[in-house]
Amino acid sequence: MISAGEGRYTVTLQSHKIGKDKLVIITGGEEEHIGSATLIEEKGHLQTMIKKGHKDHIVSERMANIIYDKIGNDLLVICGIHVENASKEEIDSLVHNAKECVEQFLLTVGEKK
Repeated sequence: MISAGEGRYTVTLQSHKIGKDKLVIITGGEEEHIGSATLIEEKGHLQTMIKKGHKDHIVSERMANIIYDKIGNDLLVICGIHVENASKEEIDSLVHNAKECVEQFLLTVGEKK
């Protein structure tokens, strides 16, 4: 497990290899949950499911594109990060921590084939 940030701004990333594909789970904040799921099979071709009232897709879609650019394989990114009544600065911090987790993760995976 990879993590970035502290306290209620902590974000974690877990990954699983499923054949040639990857499952990446990004959670954090005050309450982990499933807020969105983004499948990417080809650059620019995203399919996202969003839980009603959630904005986690902003992170799952951005991180899916970043990861896909590096690994070039199909991948599913599940995201659930929640901080109650978060300000823009707090949201920016959580997104930054998610990106930091992804950057650490990408150091451990091979280049796209």
